[in-house]
Amino acid sequence: MFDQAGIAAAIKSKYGAQVRQPWLEQCVAHIDTELGAAGGPGSESRLQLEAQVRLVLEQLVSSEIGDSCYPVLRVDAGSGCVCGLPAGAGVLLQVQEIMDVGVSKHAMWEAVREMEDYEQRGIRPSYLPELDDGEGGGVFTVSGTQHGGPQAAGTDGDQEGERKPKIPRGMLKLVLTDGQTRLAALETEPIPQLDVGLPIGTKVLVSSGQLLAPTGVLCMESTGIQVLGGAPAQYQQCTLRRRLETVLRGGPGAQT
Repeated sequence: MFDQAGIAAAIKSKYGAQVRQPWLEQCVAHIDTELGAAGGPGSESRLQLEAQVRLVLEQLVSSEIGDSCYPVLRVDAGSGCVCGLPAGAGVLLQVQEIMDVGVSKHAMWEAVREMEDYEQRGIRPSYLPELDDGEGGGVFTVSGTQHGGPQAAGTDGDQEGERKPKIPRGMLKLVLTDGQTRLAALETEPIPQLDVGLPIGTKVLVSSGQLLAPTGVLCMESTGIQVLGGAPAQYQQCTLRRRLETVLRGGPGAQT
């Protein structure tokens, strides 16, 4: 049997999240069904607590945080702004918005279009500037995958030494939430784990950072945030391209 009390205590201790009991019960029932289908009745009885926590956490990061966890951010009664992070290892939060405020939205939209063109047709778009002679070596794309320098020539005019287009990088602004309270957060230095294409709904563990009074904006530190992954299904359509188009049109939910 799953040790629900042990799972809840372990998640609170390690991730600062207070799991809602009804959600945990449904989660455990779902995992139990999956395990039973894979390994027969009683498969969960052989799992150690650490494995049980890992299985529940996999479901947790893909859930809507307001459904799975109680709110934990401390809010100032007067201003309504976040006034402190919970003590302990950190706090589990969900990325509700992310945008680069240090780069033109038009430039990012063009870069997204160029990347799509490159990936769909397998060639470097004709409107991109030519690479300087001698450029080579690996380059990290927005997905975090390292691609080598020279590539074999393609059938559509692809030439050796061409590189995959990249999203320009400036300073990221995020809106994080514990399911009830929204917390604005800014990079004070580039944080390798973060990029503007991070899926909405991704869970992060925030363990440190400076809260600026009286606004309650969090200045993030590279050592104080850990991306856990996951994303609820309802945010699958919130791609970077669609978010940029919303901003450029000035529609509802447009970010500055």
